[in-house]
Amino acid sequence: MFQRKVHRSPTVVTDRQGPPWRLLVESSDGAVAISNFDAFRDAGFEVTVCGGPTGDAGECPVVRGESCPLMAEADVVLFDLDPDRTRRSEVLAAMRASRPDLPIVVRSNAPAPDPASGCTTIRTTTSVGGQVSALRRAVV
Repeated sequence: MFQRKVHRSPTVVTDRQGPPWRLLVESSDGAVAISNFDAFRDAGFEVTVCGGPTGDAGECPVVRGESCPLMAEADVVLFDLDPDRTRRSEVLAAMRASRPDLPIVVRSNAPAPDPASGCTTIRTTTSVGGQVSALRRAVV
């Protein structure tokens, strides 16, 4: 069954110019749903978390070719569905097909996606500051 774990953060006003960016964190790690996203909010991101499909990738509406309201609202995605590479590849490919211009930063220990996919890849060991920097570069 497809389960969404949604964490919506309030908009934090910073001295940064421009509107806040809507960040979708796609992660099957249950701890992410209760994570502290202050560094992301301080950098100008409103954070929403989706747990991704819990079983077969076909549980994901985007993989089925349907609309996903979380992805539809996103300005950038931090994608981390690392444990199951097949599922990760299916969901990532469906996201790229659905919104080809949506910046996606893939957090992974696996080999980087095909450069033609338009995704940026960072290691799972990347610091929070490094993740924020990668997301800002991707969305600007």
